[in-house]
Amino acid sequence: MNKEQLQKIVSQDYNLPVGKDEFEAVQEVISILGSTDPELRDELGYSVLNRWLLTKDFLNNKQLENLLDQAFSEKMLFYKIGESNTDSVFLRSFSSLLIALLLIRDNRNEFLHMETYQQVITKVAAYCELEKDDRGYIEKKGWAHAPAHIADVIDECVKSRYTGIKECELLMNASLSLIQNGKEVFTAEEDERISLAVCSMVEQNKVPISILMEWLKKQDAINGRNMVSRNRRINFKHFLRCLYFRLEEKSLLSDSREDLLTLEKKFNPFHSY
Repeated sequence: MNKEQLQKIVSQDYNLPVGKDEFEAVQEVISILGSTDPELRDELGYSVLNRWLLTKDFLNNKQLENLLDQAFSEKMLFYKIGESNTDSVFLRSFSSLLIALLLIRDNRNEFLHMETYQQVITKVAAYCELEKDDRGYIEKKGWAHAPAHIADVIDECVKSRYTGIKECELLMNASLSLIQNGKEVFTAEEDERISLAVCSMVEQNKVPISILMEWLKKQDAINGRNMVSRNRRINFKHFLRCLYFRLEEKSLLSDSREDLLTLEKKFNPFHSY
């Protein structure tokens, strides 16, 4: 679809174009998710998909499953995975946002089977380990934001009826991969989005705060202040700070408050408290 067609859809209350069936129309919008035109890709394409899938409830359960499988393919989420500083990131990153929409839909309407969901979190974890492009906003091309977008997927995975402590452990390690893969210090609130997903594990009663603290302390034992990459250490420090305030805001820290503050100090050579 082009801009004019999408603008017409928006102007007509997101109604389906005449002569198109739902799945055909969704496929045509998906075809522009890798565009380097931010208006076409983000403001129009993603906006239309959001409204069609979550407000108008387009597609039946089988079609939604097929779309999810497509989104996780090498033609979408894993397209040219491992590349950095190329335009392929847009298709991968906006495939993440499509996956997030589908998981939101599943959390509402429960169309996925457990076996499919297990494949979902395995693929999410694999993607987090393999994605090497952590750019945020790119001049003239808009948001790439791959770490933030997959963090939204992790957050929806956490909310799934199928997620327990074992699944959360996999998702926690996936979140850590996003931080460890960062070549530069995050500048576009990626640490906030990642911390929201991890905080959700405690908020949704999937992970006790004590288990989360054990996991965080394990990262200190592995890395600590001697993290090989300065930027990685800074990103992890910022992640800890974001997590602290998210948990504190929701009164979830309990007796772990001082432990988390102490851990932050180990990644902060300039602490003053």
